[in-house]
Amino acid sequence: MSRKIRLTEKELYRFIKTIVEQVEDDYYKMTPKQYVDLMVLTSYNGSSITSLKKFMGKPLWITGTLDLSNTPTNSLGNIGRIDGNLNISYTNVSKLPKMEITGYISDYGSPIQKKREIEELNNKKQTMNQYRDGDDWSIEKGDELGLKAQALLKYLVDSGEVETLDEDDEEKLKVLTKKKEDLESLYDDEERDGDPDENVEILNTIEEIEEEITELTDNKIDVYDLYPYGYGYHDLTQFEVLSPGFKDQEYTVGSDDEMDSSALEYAKDLIDDIGVDGFRSGFIDYYINEDEVLDYFRDYYENDIANEPDIYFSDDDFELTSEQEERKEQLESEIEEYEERLRNMDDSDSTEYEQTQDHIEYLQEELDNIEVDMEPSQEMIDNKVDSMLDEVRYNIKSYMSDFGLDISEYVDKDALAQGLVDEDGWGMMNGYNGNYDNVYINDDSYNIMRIN
Repeated sequence: MSRKIRLTEKELYRFIKTIVEQVEDDYYKMTPKQYVDLMVLTSYNGSSITSLKKFMGKPLWITGTLDLSNTPTNSLGNIGRIDGNLNISYTNVSKLPKMEITGYISDYGSPIQKKREIEELNNKKQTMNQYRDGDDWSIEKGDELGLKAQALLKYLVDSGEVETLDEDDEEKLKVLTKKKEDLESLYDDEERDGDPDENVEILNTIEEIEEEITELTDNKIDVYDLYPYGYGYHDLTQFEVLSPGFKDQEYTVGSDDEMDSSALEYAKDLIDDIGVDGFRSGFIDYYINEDEVLDYFRDYYENDIANEPDIYFSDDDFELTSEQEERKEQLESEIEEYEERLRNMDDSDSTEYEQTQDHIEYLQEELDNIEVDMEPSQEMIDNKVDSMLDEVRYNIKSYMSDFGLDISEYVDKDALAQGLVDEDGWGMMNGYNGNYDNVYINDDSYNIMRIN
């Protein structure tokens, strides 16, 4: 039965007169506090409020967020609009009026949430019954999704977590399921004018039947009680066990290749989420992209050497070119040859003697003009850069620190991701307990993780 109003209508009328009446279009407007104050006075029965003559049958317009959580509220009455959120968590509200709401509804722990969960579970079971009718997931048919489900079932059976139903259990289950479906149809009947208490009573009865079903089917399932619902773990298939004894327990199933690829993608996502700085420096050091760092220093040294060669080269570093050396040798040889001729001449006053002497002077002048170019050649610059890069390569962290380079910007993220997988293994994906198990179906390996 619905709760009785504690105040007389006359007393309630006097209270309502303290509310500033604002009638807009077809609504009667009030603040959330005014509405809650009225709910307190009417033992949290919204229907009692909106049935009062004072409201002229108009729906209420609540001008802000309405919070009725953890109250004995069983009905909101005739609310037409809420400017904000509605929180009916842990109340007895079983149905909401048709209303406009600008925010979101929180209904955790209410009959509405329970009803929604029942509907979602029934929809999942109906989907799985379509597979069950054709026995589509039998091992013999070899369906890829079905084989993963068979692998999970084998894991659950082998670990002692489940059993299978016998014929008597299956018959009892059919009777209970039919009774529950009839009650759910009654609850959803739009033509039935059930009061809030009756709705709660129906839901309670449904829950009692579900408890019987739970007791009967506790830890007893078949492959069609394993509901696949997505790939939140990259290439791994996620399963929910449609059995009350496994409420909120979820599993992933994947082949070895799928575990490898999923773990690598998981590691990459982790790096994106927490950043390179989220890992210990000693670990990160192994994954510095040396080529990128050396490219930076190559550009730096090439520019710096070109602009400030005196810093990098001394006079001793400059030498004659190979062409100059070759010409020098030629000139020295010629001079020696002509000097020999000169010594063998008898007449020092002869024209030939003078001409030979003049030619020797000409060759000597050219020889004296061969000098070392004090501008570094490209070859010298390249060699110096290579030498500097060798030093960087062997002291890479020290150089990066001295030049103020951020190590995180030079990390090979792909290599780092693979390093994480190599170090932590597939279990890194499992935030529940870090474990995984392996089973075989048709000689194929499948890996199971319970993820919550």
